[in-house]
Amino acid sequence: MKKLMILTGLMTWALFSTAQYDPEAKAVLDAMSAKYKKVPAFSAEFTQKIENPNAGVEEELKGKITVKGSKYRLNIIDSEVYNNGKEVWVYTPEAKEVTVSKYDPTEEEITPGNVYDVYKKGFKYALISKMPNGDRVIELNPENRNKTYHKIRLIIDSQNALKTFTVFEKSGSQYIYSVNGFTSIAVPADSFFTFDPALPKHKGVEVIDFRE
Repeated sequence: MKKLMILTGLMTWALFSTAQYDPEAKAVLDAMSAKYKKVPAFSAEFTQKIENPNAGVEEELKGKITVKGSKYRLNIIDSEVYNNGKEVWVYTPEAKEVTVSKYDPTEEEITPGNVYDVYKKGFKYALISKMPNGDRVIELNPENRNKTYHKIRLIIDSQNALKTFTVFEKSGSQYIYSVNGFTSIAVPADSFFTFDPALPKHKGVEVIDFRE
């Protein structure tokens, strides 16, 4: 009986370990990533819904992101985020304030601009289900247990396009992103992804520099 219990435990552990690096999930993720990598630059409109039933929180925000390789420019609520691959600028027009810090990919939040590639490093993944309409549900789990979130769930359609992704925070909050529109665009100049405090429209904006 004891041997049977040990054997059952080992089989369960083996199945769980395999599922965490599920080759079927990887094939879907690779196809999705390749689809977006073919586009030199794109713009996407999205809805961000924040839910935390225990705290009575339910908010819905709309945003837009422009992506070129590892660079992106994000507009959401009353803020603009510029990431040129070296620095991140967060501009709040109402406060006439912008912060700038060095870009650290390991500390980057999950956004509509990087979710297509995030699974490639530091994550386990598993195909959870296949829907009748062809959608695939995949879950990612960060290997780093110090992350503020413990799971990301992606829904990818039959054409390998990302429909939604949900970030599950350890605090109980869920950030649900739905892609409402995706457009391939002409490749923007690199300057588009860097905040320029010298521009006339940015006159009087306080720069708070965290790069030191």
